Amino acid sequence: MTIKDIEGEIKKEGSKEIERINKIADNNVKIIEEAIEKHAKNEAEKVRKESENKAELMRRQIIADANIRGKQMIETRKNKLIDQVFDNTKMQILGSEDKEKKEILQVLAETGKKSIKDAEIIVDKKYANLLKGAKSQDIGDFGVVLQSKDGKVKVVNTLNTRLKQMETDLRPRVAEILFA
Repeated sequence: MTIKDIEGEIKKEGSKEIERINKIADNNVKIIEEAIEKHAKNEAEKVRKESENKAELMRRQIIADANIRGKQMIETRKNKLIDQVFDNTKMQILGSEDKEKKEILQVLAETGKKSIKDAEIIVDKKYANLLKGAKSQDIGDFGVVLQSKDGKVKVVNTLNTRLKQMETDLRPRVAEILFA
């Protein structure tokens, strides 16, 4: 074998080795590209799912907030209607005829007398002519105030006071009647 033959053989084997290395490199590049592509797809899918989950959570929060606001608005409106019933009741009593007002004042006075024996009865100046034997004073409300002679015990039996006392018990009943 001559040097040329040896050189040819070396070149031939070198070419084969380069070809083999290139195949291995191409295969490694292909494997790396596939791994990168697979990883990118997985990451994209993960981001997509996270985005969907966030969007669904936001949608649920928006719906829940809207439901809460709606219920609050309904409750506010219901409370206003119930308050209106009490206001209308008050206006109806205040707008009733003197005969009815006189009867109401007498009942309020008698109820108060059960708590205070020999009480002094005070009525607002506007209604003094409706209740005989009562002291006329500016109490700022329809009804009576009873107090003991020594002034230590006092019962306020006025329209506003009685309505406030009764409102706690009557509010659920009024709501039931209005909204049942």
